[in-house]
Amino acid sequence: MKKIILTAVLSAATLGAFAQGTIDIGNFSKGTFVAPIFSPNPASPGVQQVGNPGTTSYQNGGTPLGTTVYGGVPLQAGYDMVFLYSTSSTVPSQMSVGTTVPFQTAATATARPAGTMVSLGAFVVPGVPGNSTINWCFGAFSTEGGTVTTWAQALAAFASGDPNSQIGSGTVVTGTLLGGGANPAEPTTYAGWTSFSLVTPAPEPSTIALAGLGAAGLLLFRRRK
Repeated sequence: MKKIILTAVLSAATLGAFAQGTIDIGNFSKGTFVAPIFSPNPASPGVQQVGNPGTTSYQNGGTPLGTTVYGGVPLQAGYDMVFLYSTSSTVPSQMSVGTTVPFQTAATATARPAGTMVSLGAFVVPGVPGNSTINWCFGAFSTEGGTVTTWAQALAAFASGDPNSQIGSGTVVTGTLLGGGANPAEPTTYAGWTSFSLVTPAPEPSTIALAGLGAAGLLLFRRRK
């Protein structure tokens, strides 16, 4: 009997040690952190804007406040957001896709503002045990009427110069400690993570590489605040 009990205890301990890491994250936590994502700026669709907006408007405000004035509108239906992560890399194109979620629709925008994603809840990070650290960021793209459904397809569409392509990624946050099992970790810092806009393929030769986002370095754009 003692041997059976000891075996059960050891088995439970082993399972706990290898429990998958979990995280509770999103780009909207009312009063704490709000970083809506925007469509391309009509005046310069190939130029990515970054930084939280400087307005407290519920539908497109940022927390903490920034100074960026976005030309586009907060994303809603027809766009998806991807959670990208890695235990080592800080380059989005080298990160794994954890999950893809839609943006809030107009019907639910009163509960969560436009430009924010449907909450991940206690998300299990594939292949990473609890109490490990990861680097992560969010990417977003247009589904082009349902024809683009994955991050890989969105990257390929942008690289091919698809005029309907819209894509972007935010700043990578490093060293976030994961929780385990039913106790997901919530990042204690969002340092460096802000709102951003999507971009369309930019034909200008003066554009610079979208840091880490491109497929084989072919995705080009310019950033400005």
